[in-house]
Amino acid sequence: MRIRTTRRADVVPGSVGPRRHRGALVAVLALAATAGCSGDEPQAEPDQESSSSAAVDPARVSPADLPEIPEVRDPVGAVGDLTLGECGTGPGEVSVSGEVTSSAEIRRDVVVVVSWTNDTSDVLGRGVAVVEDLEPGETAEVSLDAEVAEGATRCVPNVRRGVLAPRG
Repeated sequence: MRIRTTRRADVVPGSVGPRRHRGALVAVLALAATAGCSGDEPQAEPDQESSSSAAVDPARVSPADLPEIPEVRDPVGAVGDLTLGECGTGPGEVSVSGEVTSSAEIRRDVVVVVSWTNDTSDVLGRGVAVVEDLEPGETAEVSLDAEVAEGATRCVPNVRRGVLAPRG
């Protein structure tokens, strides 16, 4: 059995997650901007009132550098296999530990994720631990670390077991 954790510093830019599609998003936005400039009609000035109401509330945006959650093939939810210790919600570096005991009938990989969220379920921090080759009935200790933004009010655990997809 091998246990590993993923931190934000371990995430490879361009691998998965929000960063993977950044280039495509920039290209689409650039194309849309040039298409809007090709008309002969003068463009009306934006209404001050409507442009300010469309602004994004930064308190409702998850950090862009949350750790990657490894893909699990044929996943089965297994949050009942997790016993989690005290989970603080204060801002800054936060750690939580626990144990996962496999209720599977065969050896499986287990991915434990704890997300620190606010009252509107926005993710403000995330910790990930992976236990590989956990035998039926076997228990493994896990420790998850996260950098949690201001405003977190709860810890939300998620456990999936199956076979880890190859990293590519």
